[in-house]
Amino acid sequence: MKVLQMFLLVLSLQMGPSVSMPLCGLPNKDISPDAVVQHSLTTKGCIGKFLNQEVYVLNLYFSAQDAFLHLEVSRDKLDGEMSEKPPVLIINSNANAFIFFAINFPAILHYPESVGSSLELKSEWNISKKDLPLNSEELLQWAKANFSEVTFFAELQNPKMIYLDLKKDKTGPETCVLQDNFHATNILQADYPIVDIQTCIVPNPEPVKNAYIVHVTHEHPHPSHRVIDINVTITNGPCVKPPMVYLKSEEGYSWNIHNHENIGIRASGNSTLHSFTIAAQYLPETKDDLINVAYLNGAADLKSISYIHVLDAASVNLPVSCGSSVTQEVVPTTRQPEDQCDKLLNSTIHYMCNPDQLIVSMSKEVLTVCGLTVEKISLQDSTCTATILEDYIVLATSKTSCNCVMAGNSIINSIRVRREESKDFEKLVMCEIPTIKVEVFQSPDFTLPTKTFDVAQVNYVRVDTSLVNRSVSKCDLLVGNRTLVLNKSRPQLTMETFSWIFHTQGLSLPETSSANLSCAFCYGYDIPLNCCIYESLDVAIVNSSKTENGGLGMESVLGITFGAFLIGALLTAALWFIYTRTRASFKMQPVPTMPGGSESSSTNHSIDSTQSTPCSTSSRA
Repeated sequence: MKVLQMFLLVLSLQMGPSVSMPLCGLPNKDISPDAVVQHSLTTKGCIGKFLNQEVYVLNLYFSAQDAFLHLEVSRDKLDGEMSEKPPVLIINSNANAFIFFAINFPAILHYPESVGSSLELKSEWNISKKDLPLNSEELLQWAKANFSEVTFFAELQNPKMIYLDLKKDKTGPETCVLQDNFHATNILQADYPIVDIQTCIVPNPEPVKNAYIVHVTHEHPHPSHRVIDINVTITNGPCVKPPMVYLKSEEGYSWNIHNHENIGIRASGNSTLHSFTIAAQYLPETKDDLINVAYLNGAADLKSISYIHVLDAASVNLPVSCGSSVTQEVVPTTRQPEDQCDKLLNSTIHYMCNPDQLIVSMSKEVLTVCGLTVEKISLQDSTCTATILEDYIVLATSKTSCNCVMAGNSIINSIRVRREESKDFEKLVMCEIPTIKVEVFQSPDFTLPTKTFDVAQVNYVRVDTSLVNRSVSKCDLLVGNRTLVLNKSRPQLTMETFSWIFHTQGLSLPETSSANLSCAFCYGYDIPLNCCIYESLDVAIVNSSKTENGGLGMESVLGITFGAFLIGALLTAALWFIYTRTRASFKMQPVPTMPGGSESSSTNHSIDSTQSTPCSTSSRA
């Protein structure tokens, strides 16, 4: 088959249109900084056996002198067998790094003076500034010398965001020993900017479309995941002709494609697009051959080819652009100086909503740049003015106030900024209310949803949401007057939805018949104002171990046991009564005695004469 495919490829090369070969190796100006790859591969890393306290070490290397990082830390719920000591997080950096923490449990934090953080010193956090060695081997030894053992260590290069799950593995290696290209599967995932990009310009007279090649390779040993999530978006559409995207992976890997725009896609592995399965197509193995395939298929319409190489991708976010977009004819005008106030307002405004309210926020810097007072900022209703909450300007209203309008599942309003000397600023806000879907499963493969929690096994809850922002989530099981908080696992992330996973491992479910599962999703913005959506589900609680034993409850078992004891006691009493009565009758009867040999009687004589034999006669004689 491959021979035939290569023959057709050569044939198309010979018969194709006469187009100049692309000029490759040029600096890329097309890929957005939002091109991101997520994976669990570390430059160096290791795990150690959990002892009496968790110790996690992140050694971060940045190419730039100043760096910004988001760090989200989640933790398994403590159980009775594990230490209640707060975990230790040691975070080191070679640059002046500012870290935005998402952590909501007590922890001991160590990082150098060069690292700033969004954390305020609170009683549940023990924050200490330390001079830490930059070398990973030396940093690991420092951590072991101070904390006996290290649970997890990772060296990372230029991460943008880190998701760290604290795991208490009692079956791991005795000690943490650094390994190159260590896969921190189920412990750490990180987002990285895609930097290995090569652009080829095709000198066509009328180019109208671009081509993109995403080539994913894996370092040995290969990670456990075999599905690569990819989200493709167009930054300047609609396009005259849609971009073409080629997805090349190693054998055994498939693609989960997320996009809602007109894009041509060709994938080397089996792929899924909007629940449709697409069979794998042949793509060559090397960079040059992949560029040639894209060049031949593009023909005279092609403007550029971008070759993007990523390692060990679990997911890829790829913004692409049109070679030529559909635009309206614009009458040339004299270019006016850029209005810094309008620019800041357009870039800093964020909004969020739930079924009851709309919340709009913007940076407090707007007041200085635009020369405003907070009373000059309002919603459609000019009486609905803004307030200042910490570093943010906030406008909040219910969906029935401040001239809000409902259109389908969206809340519509507008922001007005009244400026003194310039034209007033106005921006339409149309906020679609997010939805969440809650499902219960009794197996980790998420098949056959149910509305039953089983006391005898681990139960799983999957919550899908359309929230486009990083969100905070939790699920509670309400049983009578008790509230059990379900454990949260690393979410299944796609660029289209978040699928958060919860489970009941380690929780003691009460013996009852019904409960209510309540899940909450809150937006991930930093403003000190909650905007959450909720979904609840009535569930039943059963115990399959009792069902397998015939469905007998504790009361039934105790009743049967007591009944058997009572019957046994009565039978014993009856037998004792019979025994005592029978023994008494035996005692009242006379007992016959046998006379001695010298006495003579008719009875004895009769017996002797009757039973007489030669032997017995001789004996008696």
